[in-house]
Amino acid sequence: MSSDEEPVCLTDEDIITYLRGDSEFFRRHARLLSELNLPHESGTAVSLIERQVAILRERNMNMRRRMNELVKTAKDNDELFAKTRTLTLELLHVHTWHDLNEVLATYLLADFHADFVCCHLRNQPVAMDHLVNHNDELPHERHITGSRPVCTALRASELNELFPIQHHQGTGSAVLAPLVFGTNSGCLAIGSRDPSHFTSDMDTLFVTYISEVVAGVLQRLAQ
Repeated sequence: MSSDEEPVCLTDEDIITYLRGDSEFFRRHARLLSELNLPHESGTAVSLIERQVAILRERNMNMRRRMNELVKTAKDNDELFAKTRTLTLELLHVHTWHDLNEVLATYLLADFHADFVCCHLRNQPVAMDHLVNHNDELPHERHITGSRPVCTALRASELNELFPIQHHQGTGSAVLAPLVFGTNSGCLAIGSRDPSHFTSDMDTLFVTYISEVVAGVLQRLAQ
């Protein structure tokens, strides 16, 4: 370069572009890797290789954590599927309103670790612990606008409407699953004393399936 020529100033982007285009650069200049230092959060300097190892180790830990979460979710789903299968088989053997009342109490309360369960029906000849008849508005209708189950937190007064056999003084939560059987309607309500047990971001796939099976039983009993 002659004395009257200005030096070329390379930007960070120029260097990045060059290094990305020359994958063999650091192979040809391996010694440079050990000479490069990166500032660490603690203020000390570490070599580029050490920094890369630390980043890879952190990524590996994140992947292991994510894998453990996926394995736990799979185990939880397997357990939930097994309980849902057992409940479904028991519902197939229901022949009376009393049978249905007992199955809901035994399997939904015990196996699914719920604190309350109640099936609300419109214009049906039932008056049991977990089967309640209504001639007018069903108590879930103010919480649900569609046909899919909804998880929601509830005040004490709302818990008393949905689960009338207990007296509720504190808040709680519930999943409310609409039921349609023939020309009739109802709601399967499963509740908890914990306001954060049933949250709006919960997956309701299994509850949807259970409510469909219950609706089929109701259609048979209502005939």
